[in-house]
Amino acid sequence: MQKKKQVNDLFVKNGMDVPFFLIMLVLMTIGLVMLLSASYIYAFHYSGSGDSLYYFKRQIVFAVLGIIGMLVYSRLNYKYLKMITNIGLLGALVILAITVLRGGGDGINRWFGIGAFSFQPSEMAKFMLILFCAAGLDKNHKKIISAEPSKAQWAQKITELSKGSIKITRGTTTMFFYALVIGFTAGMVLLGSHLSGAILILLIGVAMLWIGECRARWFAVLGMVVAVVLVYVMFNYEDLPLKEYMIVRIKAWRIKDFSPDDARWQINHSLYALGSGGFLGAGIGNSKQKYLYVSESHTDFIFSIIGEELGFVGCFIILAIFICLILRGIYIGMRAKDRYGALLVFGMTSQLALQVMFNVAVVTDTVPNTGISLPFFSYGGSALLITLVEMGTILAVSRQADLPKVYSIRKSRKESK
Repeated sequence: MQKKKQVNDLFVKNGMDVPFFLIMLVLMTIGLVMLLSASYIYAFHYSGSGDSLYYFKRQIVFAVLGIIGMLVYSRLNYKYLKMITNIGLLGALVILAITVLRGGGDGINRWFGIGAFSFQPSEMAKFMLILFCAAGLDKNHKKIISAEPSKAQWAQKITELSKGSIKITRGTTTMFFYALVIGFTAGMVLLGSHLSGAILILLIGVAMLWIGECRARWFAVLGMVVAVVLVYVMFNYEDLPLKEYMIVRIKAWRIKDFSPDDARWQINHSLYALGSGGFLGAGIGNSKQKYLYVSESHTDFIFSIIGEELGFVGCFIILAIFICLILRGIYIGMRAKDRYGALLVFGMTSQLALQVMFNVAVVTDTVPNTGISLPFFSYGGSALLITLVEMGTILAVSRQADLPKVYSIRKSRKESK
């Protein structure tokens, strides 16, 4: 009898949030159509098989697997995710370490391969870091908001050395612990020459700490430090111990006519694509820049092809749908049953929002080329799978959230009878 109760507790029978689910499906459907349009020329030349549908067919497979996984995941009681939090993050860090140690001929170590299958460990690290922070910040919430003096020896030593002028609270020491974990995870990703992934993980971590109610003054200090560092890097990047490709990308962003080895080829043709799309676009399939002018038109720069084929109106509609999905996610988080569920949802919607903003910023030459994909649109099986698992987690939270009954498929059917 007890075993049966545990099984029932593992799966939640309440209806999931229909608006969030439908918005997500609309985005993914548009994304698959645009991937087909943006990838068939590139696939014909570079897939190795001469199959124009190579990337599209692989993405379809991952999309189907991801949807199945999302639906299964959405039925789980999200509280059970706490059981895999620590081991999950540790596993992600181990895989990152192995990937870095394996190295790569070009000095870029972003992919971990198992036979014919390969994936970016940074994608797994983002997900596991959100789970880790959500569980920890929920469990230690009282410590986070505590103004009591810290009992940590190092904190007490600082207070003694400063003769009481510096008092470190329990909230500060707790925040520093999670900041250290976030920084270490980002550092491991950076060692794999994935600067954009490291920056994204840092920003996700900052968002989690903010949502977890860490003291606001630390974010003000962090903001000032980041601003100073960014200004220094922008003006002294050639003297810093950065990878060569990082220096070239920053220089190509700052100096618009910089062209050694066509460093601005990709971004210039991205801008040509967006500009030639005009207000209504050239129509689906009619892009000219995808004919090997825009490099990686099916991955990081797919938004430029969207701009050329669907125009300003199409870009606006797609971004509006993304905003609707993010706002709906925030609404679910605000209605979550507990703090843990809210932290999960806010963390995952923050990641989604940051990726969309960075991708569009890169494509429009607002920031240096960072290599961040556009969720649901860019080619990448492992990224799509993990994104859909995250959407399943949000739907799992929605099943227990305080949402109107009309949004529940199960409850609506009961009411109609």
